[in-house]
Amino acid sequence: MKKLYFITLCLLSTALFAQVNVTTITNEFKGSGGLSLDEDGNLYIGDFGDMLGGPDTDGMPNHVLKLDTDLNLTQYATDFVGASGNDFDSNGVLHQSDIRDNAIYKIVNGVRTFVTSDGISSPVGIVFDSQDNFYVCNCGSNTIQKVTPSGTSTVFASGPLFACPNGITVDENDNLYVSNFSNNKIVKITPDGTLSEIGNTVLGNGHLDYDINTRNLYIASYSGQQIFYLNIDTLVMDVLAGTGVRGNDDGDGGSATFSTPNGVAVSQTGDSIYINCAVPLDGPIINPQIIRLITNVTLAVGENTIVSYGHKAYPNPANNHITLEARMPTLYTNLTINVYDLLGNLLEMKKVGTLPNETLKQTIDVSKYASGNYFYTVNNGSTQLFNGKFIKE
Repeated sequence: MKKLYFITLCLLSTALFAQVNVTTITNEFKGSGGLSLDEDGNLYIGDFGDMLGGPDTDGMPNHVLKLDTDLNLTQYATDFVGASGNDFDSNGVLHQSDIRDNAIYKIVNGVRTFVTSDGISSPVGIVFDSQDNFYVCNCGSNTIQKVTPSGTSTVFASGPLFACPNGITVDENDNLYVSNFSNNKIVKITPDGTLSEIGNTVLGNGHLDYDINTRNLYIASYSGQQIFYLNIDTLVMDVLAGTGVRGNDDGDGGSATFSTPNGVAVSQTGDSIYINCAVPLDGPIINPQIIRLITNVTLAVGENTIVSYGHKAYPNPANNHITLEARMPTLYTNLTINVYDLLGNLLEMKKVGTLPNETLKQTIDVSKYASGNYFYTVNNGSTQLFNGKFIKE
């Protein structure tokens, strides 16, 4: 039974690929930077410029564009040198980082208005927390800068986990999540500044965004030509869409291709994700771009998350026993709980049963397990409903 856990994940990925759909929704335009959605569903697109890893030599200012819900594309603001990441504050004002100007701006009545350059070094991603502090990925100094509403700017996080921090997002508890461009790490930062590595994609990440509905991070793998998801509770990570071959082919998740995907913006309902991709299919030129829309996302990944079943495992870390609880929304008559070690070896299969709208509650004896990390899956027949991990002390 060795590697069965990873085979299960592969089967799950195949199911996700079949359900998700990728469609190109715009013509070509210049917009290679970050993406953000407003409360009305309008998409805002920064233009980083035409060249990755060098100056923008065309001598023209770069814009921030607006794609409305009728797919009309208009200029929202201009005069940027390298419009990279962006985000809205609590008043609905878009803030835009300018990587080549080492500054943060806000857009007021369509006009670029300076906010700060204090402590800002080649800024990319930007995000606001619940208190209207904003945090900036300083690619140039491998730090995360915090700027308060009063304008005080300080280094919030730094260290060897950062390698050109690129994308940044925040969850409902003000935990920050950062994707690096110069390595494959996904980093979590708690409100007190504690750092931890929670996932790995492939070398070279673009931006990422958080969906509260599924508690998933969605990550653009710029160099890997794929879109990943990472659940922040189970830390299960997999590919949502993309073959890994550079291209812009539409289709289901298993056949669609992406060309240096960069910006990520998840809809409020969590069922759609906007991605911008380069039209050129080789070399460092990244403009023009197109917007790709991934749909059926909640359908595809909803059953693989804690939100869908409200499941929890406790105590975690465990000593002799661990109890698994979950809310079962429908009738399942062939339920099993499988426990695996890190190598994918099946250690235990526990058969259970349940009734509609009842709570599944099962205790598993782990007293004979060695100290370390373990995974579990809950299956109905051959279908995996959800999964998670626990630590044996």
